[in-house]
Amino acid sequence: MPAMVEQIYLSPHLDDVALSCGGRIRLQVRAGVRVRVVTVFAGGLAGALTPFAQALHHQWGLGRDAPAARRAEDRAALALLGAEPTHWNLPECIYRSATDGAFLYPTWEALWGPLHPADGPLLKELARRIGALPEAATLYVPLGAGGHVDHRLVRRAAEAAARPLLYYEEYPYAEDPRAVEAALEGARWEPEPVFLDEEVLEAKIAAVACYRSQLSTFWADEAEMAEHLRAYGLQVGGGRLAERYWRRR
Repeated sequence: MPAMVEQIYLSPHLDDVALSCGGRIRLQVRAGVRVRVVTVFAGGLAGALTPFAQALHHQWGLGRDAPAARRAEDRAALALLGAEPTHWNLPECIYRSATDGAFLYPTWEALWGPLHPADGPLLKELARRIGALPEAATLYVPLGAGGHVDHRLVRRAAEAAARPLLYYEEYPYAEDPRAVEAALEGARWEPEPVFLDEEVLEAKIAAVACYRSQLSTFWADEAEMAEHLRAYGLQVGGGRLAERYWRRR
C-alpha cells in the first residue's frame, strides 16, 4: 500500500518549485518521504494569444501549445527528483481573459502590477482546491518574492484556505534580497534554512535543466544556471549550500 502524501508543494508555474525547492524535495525523497508537486497554472489554451504571449512562445522555442511541452518538461524534472506531478487545468496569467474577452495581463509590466479584479472568482476557486488537499500534508507555498501576479495569487489563495503553511522564497527572484524583504512585509517571520549536500545540489541542477524552454529567460546556458544556483545556495546558507524557507511567527 503506497505511503500517504506527506509533503505537497504548490507551484504557480511549471518550474517554480524545482527552481526553489528542488533540494529539499530531493532530501525528502531520499529519506523515503512521499512528495507531490501541484502546479496550479498548468492548463492549456482556450483561445487566441496576445502578441506578448506569442513573443514568449517564440523566446521559449515552443509552438502554440506551449503548456503541453512545458508539462512534459515538468514530468521529466520531477521524475529526477522523485516527486509526483499534479497539473491543475488552469491557465497562467498571460492566457487569462475576462468574460468580455479582454486579456487580463497583456504586457510584461502587467505581470508585476496589481491583481486584476476579474481574477476574483479564480482566487476563490484556488482557495477551495487548496483547502481540499489532504489535511495531514505539509503545504509549501510561494512567498511572492519578485511580485509576479500568479505567485501572489497562489499565496493569497493558500492563506484564504486557512491551512498551516510553510513558505518558500522563489528562485531566481530571491537572488535580490530586496525582493524577499518586500514579500516579508506586514508579518513576523522565522527563517528556516535547509542545508544541501553536493548530490542534492547536482540533482536539483539536473532537474532545472529539464525546463529547457525556460532557461533563456534567466541564463545564457546550463553552465551559467548551475553557477547561479550554487552561488545562491551559498548565499542563503551563509557559506553552506542551502535553500531558505519561512514560517510565520
